[in-house]
Amino acid sequence: MVLLRSTILRSFSADLWRGVLVNFRGVDPWVEMISSPIWVLGLVLAIASQNPSILRDPITVKDICWSIVVFSMISDKLWIVGHMLDREKRSGVLENILVSNIPLSIHTLSPIIVSMLWSLASLGIILITVFPILGVNPAPIDPVLTAIGYILSDIVAAGIAMLYAPAVIKLRRPWIFTTFFQFTLPLISGIIPQSYVPPEIRGVIALNPLSYPVEILRRGATGSSYIDVQIGEAFMISIAGIAILYMIGILSLIIARRMIIKRGV
Repeated sequence: MVLLRSTILRSFSADLWRGVLVNFRGVDPWVEMISSPIWVLGLVLAIASQNPSILRDPITVKDICWSIVVFSMISDKLWIVGHMLDREKRSGVLENILVSNIPLSIHTLSPIIVSMLWSLASLGIILITVFPILGVNPAPIDPVLTAIGYILSDIVAAGIAMLYAPAVIKLRRPWIFTTFFQFTLPLISGIIPQSYVPPEIRGVIALNPLSYPVEILRRGATGSSYIDVQIGEAFMISIAGIAILYMIGILSLIIARRMIIKRGV
């Protein structure tokens, strides 16, 4: 047991270091991260083009900016965590990982941590660039509640991406589906007021485990409320959602591993 634990820790440390090197090595990742404010500004202005008066309302602009922060967070998780097995397959190391004694759920922790670091760095850049450019104070109304909402949202987004990862390896053009999900998932996560959402989508938002931590994040950051739920209730639903999501995700990785070993990559 001690030997297995030591092996798992060494493998996790190696995976984490390798993940940091792969995702942060070279110029491209830093260019992409630094360019994130351009994406945020572009999305804000695209939304404002439908109603230019939005730009004169700092509260609405702040809501939109934080909603796009969530969009960026989800996008990072889908591409880094969701495509982890596909990257291992293309690099030719997936077979070695599968025949090892290290569960895929442990192997997944590396890209999850890397994606969280990536999202945090992007958030920092957005806070010191986009918010001031738009004339909005980036300071959250309730920093503690904002931090709790951000952490819970990040964990749930990573869990959704982990659940998505086994499917990616079987898709011929996974980037098409990932691009689709990175735009639709935020929309069904309560990032826009429910008054603008069709009744059918409201039901999906209520079932989406990501909606509730996003609501906590928004209330802490801006004080706005898009979902009719108490903070305590939203917190409990978020915790329950995380537990269920990760149990299903770990089970899907176990099944995927057995199927891949049996049928081949």
